Amino acid sequence: MRFARSVVVVLAAALPLAAPFTSSARADILGRVFTQAADATGPGGVVTPPVTVDDLSTWAGPARTTNLPELLQLAVRQSPSLASARIDIAIAEARIQQSYARDDWQIRAQVIASRSSGIVNGQLLDRGYSVIGSAEVSRLLPTGGTVGLHVGTQYINSRYDDPTIDAFLGQETWSHDVSGTISQPLLRGRGRWLFAANERRATLSRDAAVLGRRLSAIQAVQAVIAAYWDLVLAERQLAITQSSLELARERLRITQIGNQGGKVPRSEIPAVQQIIATREEDVLNGELAVLDRSIALRRSVGMTIGKGELGLRVGTDLATRDAPWELGTLTERAFAASPELAQLAKEDQVVRVDIEVTENGLLPQLDAALTLGPTGQDGNFGQAAKNLATFKTLSVSGSLTFQHTLGQENVRGLAREQRENRRKLQVTAFDLRAQIAQTMARAVAQIELARRRVALSQRAIELANENIKVETDRFNLGKATNFDVLGRQEELRQAELRKAQAMIDWHKAETVVQALTGDILPTYGIAVD
Repeated sequence: MRFARSVVVVLAAALPLAAPFTSSARADILGRVFTQAADATGPGGVVTPPVTVDDLSTWAGPARTTNLPELLQLAVRQSPSLASARIDIAIAEARIQQSYARDDWQIRAQVIASRSSGIVNGQLLDRGYSVIGSAEVSRLLPTGGTVGLHVGTQYINSRYDDPTIDAFLGQETWSHDVSGTISQPLLRGRGRWLFAANERRATLSRDAAVLGRRLSAIQAVQAVIAAYWDLVLAERQLAITQSSLELARERLRITQIGNQGGKVPRSEIPAVQQIIATREEDVLNGELAVLDRSIALRRSVGMTIGKGELGLRVGTDLATRDAPWELGTLTERAFAASPELAQLAKEDQVVRVDIEVTENGLLPQLDAALTLGPTGQDGNFGQAAKNLATFKTLSVSGSLTFQHTLGQENVRGLAREQRENRRKLQVTAFDLRAQIAQTMARAVAQIELARRRVALSQRAIELANENIKVETDRFNLGKATNFDVLGRQEELRQAELRKAQAMIDWHKAETVVQALTGDILPTYGIAVD
């Protein structure tokens, strides 16, 4: 009964660590384990083999076998961060399209009609009609100026009730005019670079959004790979513990045979049974760890999490590889490939554009304008049009407008703010380079350390196997106990666990290096469209 209670205690302590489990799911598992714990003790306190591990697998459902390439492709297709990054690019491209409004033609048309009359001392002195129509077409010039075409016509009909007055003041006149106008700023607002400033900003923002999508892809892939190796480690740890359990059970079988033959005292049996009980608890905890890592991997990939959709199996080869890890070269590659640094560079260019536009506002406004066009006037519509076409009257006008605000502290303050923002970006870039260098140094150091840990752990495994043989021989000669043999087996298990952890640390550190240098996407065949 002592073993059954210990299983329940360990399971109850381990379940809260499995964050993806709901409270009802934990209650279901604990209920089953308590029932099995009560049934596990037979008459006389004899412990029967528990079935909690198999029962947990039954509750979780069949584990889906998969591999890293499949998981990565699925993660890229379903990643919310990548989907959001694609939308950011579409928004940036829409803003570029908005900047093309500078090339639009502006069309304006207007018709104004009026009627007037006057009555004095009961007499109708006059009545008049007026109709004015005009149409204008204009657009901006790349130099910052404006060009336009104006077409207008005017009809005036004035009649007076008194014939004498009407002879002098009455009229019916048509007046047509066509004119072209061009205006050009000579100081403030002048230049093609200023004309395209909005497009330059929008293009730089789009480029930053593209870099953001690449960064999101790298982070998503790195997160999946890290979760994948966590699951691989949990599976390997479970396999090592199960192997250790089988060794203990084999030890129990040999001890029982020796006891039946009178060569081994019965007092050696409880020691092995205790280790078996502990190993079975470790296996159960290992199963829980595998299930927890499976759920975490499903979450990072975007796979379904629910009834019958919990476990994953991703058994893989943990072998490391010998490769040169030159810190200086890798750090320089990381600087060149960093999407974050590239984004800061784009932001710096945007601020430079803003500074140029703002400082242009410090210049005085000096605008030149020229209007040229014929006019035609007559009491007959057709004759007025003929006079217009034959340039009977040609009008030319020009203007030069100067305007300036003394002080302009608002513009100066805005330019100063933008320059300080640019300095802040430079400080951020410097700090980011330091962070990249630090992360790269740690990753390379972890790779080197993990490589040496693997070698040391392998040596410890070989020595542990030799010591197990020696201790077993001593036990057979009556010079050692099962505690001694099982202790050697535990040393083997710990060495194998350390080796597995070191190999996983190596792979994780390699993933960090690949993410920093930008090699992680092509290495795993990930194409970000």
